[in-house]
Amino acid sequence: MPVTKDYYKILNVTSSASPGEIKNAYRKLAMKYHPDRNPGDTLAAAVFSEAAEAYKILSNAETRRQYNYERTLTAEEEYKRPVETIETLIQRIHKINQQAKAADPFRFNKDALLYSIKQLFPGNIELLLKANSELVSEFLQLVCNAANYLSSYQTKKLIVFTQPLFREHAWLQDSLQVTLHRQEKTEHWEKNKIVLAVIVAMLLCAVIFLVARK
Repeated sequence: MPVTKDYYKILNVTSSASPGEIKNAYRKLAMKYHPDRNPGDTLAAAVFSEAAEAYKILSNAETRRQYNYERTLTAEEEYKRPVETIETLIQRIHKINQQAKAADPFRFNKDALLYSIKQLFPGNIELLLKANSELVSEFLQLVCNAANYLSSYQTKKLIVFTQPLFREHAWLQDSLQVTLHRQEKTEHWEKNKIVLAVIVAMLLCAVIFLVARK
């Protein structure tokens, strides 16, 4: 039975990380994704919960030793294929999309969304190419759907992250690039809208001042 969660990956540390490095990694994630800092954000809460679970196992010498032992026993199997089936990954990305869609756009931690998406992929991302091609395409399309809720900066990170899959799924790069261009255009307008609003407000004040002087 393979280990179903890579606690080192969840905390973004190597398997040789010291107790201090594990503690610092957990603190960084907790500071960013703690429910108190992200009220009502289910994605951030899920990331925090995973990080807390990983820290609980890896911060204790005995439970970490047992985890490492089980991980070593199943390492060969896990490196040959993704730990989770492609069907399970599709279910999980479906749930992530639903959470992102239901989230308050003004209180939504987009970093948590990107983190959750990246956690779905195996350590060796090219292992996905060994799964059923149609199901992989379905999974990647759902990843593209989730990318619509990211910022342009985060989508750029996702493009770099998924680059090893572009050779077999060229459409993925095109789809993410379209999303990126739309996000950049929207963000550019949002910035200019603020500047425009300030200019209009200043012009109105000037007009009111001139009218009042007459």
